[in-house]
Amino acid sequence: MTTTAAAPPPSSPACTSRRPATDEYGIAMWTPSVFRAWAGDEDGDKDHMSPPDAIATMSGYVCWLDQRFKEAGMPKEDLPALVAAGYRTSDRAVIGQGGVPEQVRPHVDEVLRHLAAYGG
Repeated sequence: MTTTAAAPPPSSPACTSRRPATDEYGIAMWTPSVFRAWAGDEDGDKDHMSPPDAIATMSGYVCWLDQRFKEAGMPKEDLPALVAAGYRTSDRAVIGQGGVPEQVRPHVDEVLRHLAAYGG
């Protein structure tokens, strides 16, 4: 039997996370403008602070990043790092740098540590 983790309650710290300096908010740390460009509406409110909307939208965006990096001929073994970097910056920044831009290296390293801890 497969189970799906429930979204955290709207009052959880993950749902109310904010980085105003970089205009990032919510469980997926979306900037409102990027969220609007990619947004799905899973629960009737189409809101970057809504876990169902933010997570569903993130999944589509991450899949798109994966395809962009494959189409750009980037090494498949680097895809986890490239996708983490692309999510934090942009596909253009990663492709333009030919890999993970230095300014997001600490973030990417942290994501990769978590991925390894989860057996990925």
